[in-house]
Amino acid sequence: MKLPNSSVNMHAFEQQDSPQTLAEGVAEYYRLNPGLAQGRGMSPEAQEFFRCHDAVHVVYGCGNALNDEAIVKLSSLFGSTGGFGILRGYQLHESLEIYKKLRVIDVLLSIVQSVFFLIPRTLVRCARQRSRWPWNNFEQYLRIPLRDIRKEFGIRVAHAAGPGTSL
Repeated sequence: MKLPNSSVNMHAFEQQDSPQTLAEGVAEYYRLNPGLAQGRGMSPEAQEFFRCHDAVHVVYGCGNALNDEAIVKLSSLFGSTGGFGILRGYQLHESLEIYKKLRVIDVLLSIVQSVFFLIPRTLVRCARQRSRWPWNNFEQYLRIPLRDIRKEFGIRVAHAAGPGTSL
């Protein structure tokens, strides 16, 4: 279920200047990740958390590789209005079930990459935003092109620049 992080294989919602609307980007994200539980047997709290979490994936141009998940978590904490309150969503049993499926070696590699590259880069990008993305009140943006949303909020997609390039 991992998406490539290479800019050569980027999906439309991952491109900085994507003309897709947020709704189209979310639909593409779900098409690319058919294994995601979209409400099937989830608690109302989990449904709301993942609705907001998945929108952050799209707005920040992230797939669902572990490194992208780290970027989404940091962007949710520091680049959205959800702040530290979103941590409750990661403690839901539905979230914990996802964690149980991860391989230890993959988690360890992601942690190493996060500490030295992803965390500093993501924090700088969030600090440079013009305003915070509305974590759970973004319906008014569903028909807005992603490029316009990113311009309004000052969001640079996660893969707009690789290691060693400018932020």
